[in-house]
Amino acid sequence: MIDIVLCASGRDEVRIVHDVARGPGSGARIVRRCADLAETTAVAAAGIGDVVVIDLGVRGLDRDAAADLLRAGTAVVGLRSEEGAATRTSLGLRTVVDASASLPELLEACERAIGGEGASGAEEPWVQDAGEGDEADEHRVPPAPLLAVWGPGGAPGRSTVAANLAAELADAGTGTVLVDADTHNPALSQMLGVLDESPGLVAACRAAARDTLDADTLDALLPSARGRLHLLSGIGVPARWAEVHRASLDDVWTGLRGRGGIVVADVGAPLEEDEELSYDTAAPQRNAAALSALSRADTVIAVVSADPISITRLARERDRLGELGVGEMHVVVNRVGPPANAARVTELIRGRLPAASVTCLPEDSSVCRRAAWDGALLAETAPRSALRRALRDLAAALRPPEDTGGGVTSEPARESAMAG
Repeated sequence: MIDIVLCASGRDEVRIVHDVARGPGSGARIVRRCADLAETTAVAAAGIGDVVVIDLGVRGLDRDAAADLLRAGTAVVGLRSEEGAATRTSLGLRTVVDASASLPELLEACERAIGGEGASGAEEPWVQDAGEGDEADEHRVPPAPLLAVWGPGGAPGRSTVAANLAAELADAGTGTVLVDADTHNPALSQMLGVLDESPGLVAACRAAARDTLDADTLDALLPSARGRLHLLSGIGVPARWAEVHRASLDDVWTGLRGRGGIVVADVGAPLEEDEELSYDTAAPQRNAAALSALSRADTVIAVVSADPISITRLARERDRLGELGVGEMHVVVNRVGPPANAARVTELIRGRLPAASVTCLPEDSSVCRRAAWDGALLAETAPRSALRRALRDLAAALRPPEDTGGGVTSEPARESAMAG
């Protein structure tokens, strides 16, 4: 006997309830008829029913909400109405049937969802990537590498490195998307002189949650900041961090990588995820963007200041980074100058961290201040400065080789030991 929790529109609900009740030996029963998403989620969390059958058009249902239902341990079958058939949206659910499906078709879908089986055998009930179908695989652009720029607390210069590194990659001919994924202190729009700042990351996550994040939507959210450099602006007001969910972010990274080139993400310093200590349900995570980017990144650049406090903070985060799947990092030491020289700092970091490379950026506060006041990049305000040259060399070392469709080079980045 299959116990069904049903949340459907009036006409479909009446028909399904009638068919289940009158169907001879159907082997199923409706144990709860829910009026909305909130009730459905609560019933699933309480462990009632074997499967949730829910209309994909229910108000508030998106990919995050669908994922929450699955996390409750209940199988889920989506009902696609005639109106939703045009978009073919599934909100990430593997098991979806037309709302007009016959009772045998619906029960077969319920059995598949409960058994976790698809047409090709055992599968996960959740699809993170909204695929285009097997016929499109041959023409799909190879995934662009994701480069995450992170650093411990204390303002070591993460955003400055991320913005200028992305600009150097773009100027060298690689299509580059720069993402402001710092949910604590977003700043890239202002650094690049973008006056009409809109919360691009929030809009992208909202579209991903609704399963509408396609190429056209992404193009509209990625204005050109400089030549081949495109910007996905941050959340704008830091208080909007709760609108950025990790499940949606994972889809945003997938969509951005599908454009080819390279994706550079500037993420915040905090890496803890202690929201579960304050909530008894699935809670939003302030650091979801950083956790998502670091766990999915092909390359991680860790930015630290040339002082013992910043380097110690990086060393103390090593275990946490390992938990996120980060292996060897490319360490960028910012503001190198007396009394610490490049050789001494490089030796110190090599002795404490499994770094793929160590790049030292010379101290040049006046150049950085001028760029900040002008809302411009170093290539525009100080193209011949030692700092700009060091970042250009780092970009050249990290730039994807042309003959692999934009993939990240497997060789470690070339070390630059430039004294201030």
